[in-house]
Amino acid sequence: MLKKILVFFFAVGLISIPSLVYAQNNKEPIQLYVNEKLTDIKLITKSGTVYVPFREFIQLMGYRADYSIESREIFARTDHSETYFIPDVGYSDDKEGYIELEKPGILIDGKFYLPIRFAAWYTKHSVAYDRKANTARMVAYGYGQEQAILDLVRAYDRAFTVKLLASNHMQRFYLTESWIAPQEREIPDRIYNVVITSITYESANQALLYVTYIHNNQVINDQHEVVFRVIKENNQWKILQDRYLSSITTLPEDIDKSVHTIKENFNEKQQNILSDLRQYYSAFNQKDFDLTYKYTSPYDIERINANAVDEWRTWDHITRASFEYGDTTYHMSNERVVFLGEKQAVVHATLEWSYISENIEQNHSMYEALIYLDYANGHWNYSYDHDISENEEDPNRMLPEIHFPELN
Repeated sequence: MLKKILVFFFAVGLISIPSLVYAQNNKEPIQLYVNEKLTDIKLITKSGTVYVPFREFIQLMGYRADYSIESREIFARTDHSETYFIPDVGYSDDKEGYIELEKPGILIDGKFYLPIRFAAWYTKHSVAYDRKANTARMVAYGYGQEQAILDLVRAYDRAFTVKLLASNHMQRFYLTESWIAPQEREIPDRIYNVVITSITYESANQALLYVTYIHNNQVINDQHEVVFRVIKENNQWKILQDRYLSSITTLPEDIDKSVHTIKENFNEKQQNILSDLRQYYSAFNQKDFDLTYKYTSPYDIERINANAVDEWRTWDHITRASFEYGDTTYHMSNERVVFLGEKQAVVHATLEWSYISENIEQNHSMYEALIYLDYANGHWNYSYDHDISENEEDPNRMLPEIHFPELN
């Protein structure tokens, strides 16, 4: 793979872009800045290409550099890899074999120089030349981008909008710009934390990251992990790919205390919640469309309809199709109210779900669930339920590999 990348990289001639060609007529040494700091390294030009002294540059970047008199090979070593340079010809390494470069390194007075574009790419930096200031500036991939990327993955979890997705995100076609995010919950957070556990910058404008979300509140302790590939579009970071990797959910240790407090202080209100929820399931099981509609959260119906790209994905069509072509039933047991707010409530219960089509039982399951409800139109309405009975783990933890040309 590295060989293919290098061949492409040099074939398109990125080493000698116009801004660097202008440097050939400047007799003054070009000053090098790395991550906005001036270095002692002086650059030279030859035949329109800017070169950087290999040993000083590699050591500045934290690599180890050596030279073999016998083989005339120059080595750059890191903790994880070793690269070989042949000054007169080009580049090679122990895994991919020899590759001839369009612009090989050069020897001047016994000192080896690398084309600055290759040196930047090899050490994962972008580079730009300022002809008027006679300076070259290298910036490490991801330098100064940590907060912007963290803000992106936090918004993805808490305030999602379609605008967070890259223009060629695979799921963007199925969402509309009028996408309405889930309603903000009244349940207070006890712990909410977003941790980027791993990040690899694949270019100046692209990164692969693993993110752990920790969200504990009064009704659930949740920890889930997502892998993202993010890309910069119009100077803003966007989600290009994403995959849900794992989920660990448990009930808080003091949830029984919450149930007891609600019963003691709001017994009539919690009985109304359970009664309205039973009404919803009864209407759904009997395929009573009007009553199901009445006891479904108006906010969720509005959100589903706003997100629908055609009439086949509206709440009405989905619900009527479910009633017409299948027989889905829910039976609730051991129900208890674990959260009670002004407009929202949560019920903890055991749900038994079954689906029958053409008089043949296709699926059946029983699971522990948290059922979320909204208050509207004078009663409580079903919003959605969350299965907390088992944790999930995706064994494939990688996104498909994508390569983009470096853009500066």
